Amino acid sequence: MPGNNRLAIWGDGAVGTGLAVALSPFGRVLLVGPPGSGRGRITFESLGAFPGSAEVEKVECGDLIAAELCLIAVKAYDLAEVSGPAARCTDGACICVSNGMGLERAWGDSWKSRVEPAILTAGFGPGPEPGRSVMTTFGDVIVSADGSAGGLFGKSPIPVRFTDSMEMLRWGKWLVNSVINPLGAISGLPNDRLLGAGLEDAIEILFEELLPVVPDEYRSSAGSEALSMMTRLLGSSSNRCSMLQDIDAGRRTEIDFMTGMCIEFSGGRCPASACVTGLLKALSKVV
Repeated sequence: MPGNNRLAIWGDGAVGTGLAVALSPFGRVLLVGPPGSGRGRITFESLGAFPGSAEVEKVECGDLIAAELCLIAVKAYDLAEVSGPAARCTDGACICVSNGMGLERAWGDSWKSRVEPAILTAGFGPGPEPGRSVMTTFGDVIVSADGSAGGLFGKSPIPVRFTDSMEMLRWGKWLVNSVINPLGAISGLPNDRLLGAGLEDAIEILFEELLPVVPDEYRSSAGSEALSMMTRLLGSSSNRCSMLQDIDAGRRTEIDFMTGMCIEFSGGRCPASACVTGLLKALSKVV
């Protein structure tokens, strides 16, 4: 290994696996999966925008794990289960790249003192060898200017963008995910084919309905950031969004942490978001 540091990555899906390869120069990487997911040294391959391979130590969440840093890359609905053991495995930062808002409620009281959010705009999906390879699409990782994530991701091939406005950008990414992800999952299309499929009106209606949910102090900037992100994703990203990958794999989706949050935050005054949320829940049960 190029270094003596130890990094525990919680979540052995496409994002966790891709990050394990990208962050292998940091030192010894432990990829933490659920019980029964397997143990041992495994070579994983990353294809696409961030090509490479790395031998990674696969462990399970019930194992005794100790690390200098931990990176949380689980689905939002698994965060409550992972938060305790992840926080106990390190005295350092817990960097969380999970999608959605409301994550602090799933994590618990130590969110503010233990968790450092980061935002991934790069895409990660399954590769040709399931469980051993991932396909990546271009994007970056946005990190706090005064946090630990910059030093960690600075060793990876993923471009790093520093910010002093993490909460605003989290809301901006939430807007993007809450519009693009459910429409991609329902239509079965990658990001760059949504406009060509005639979903312009749906995108506009969802965005206008979701924007007022963003807190006043972040709304204007988060909206502008979201529009910029969506323009790039809809125009040039061939990534199949994570929610579509979940539907394809027969998994639960994170809709309650994305579009579904509008129902709670707006007091139910969001018919388009409620309709999309209901469709996704029905679709995930059918599949």
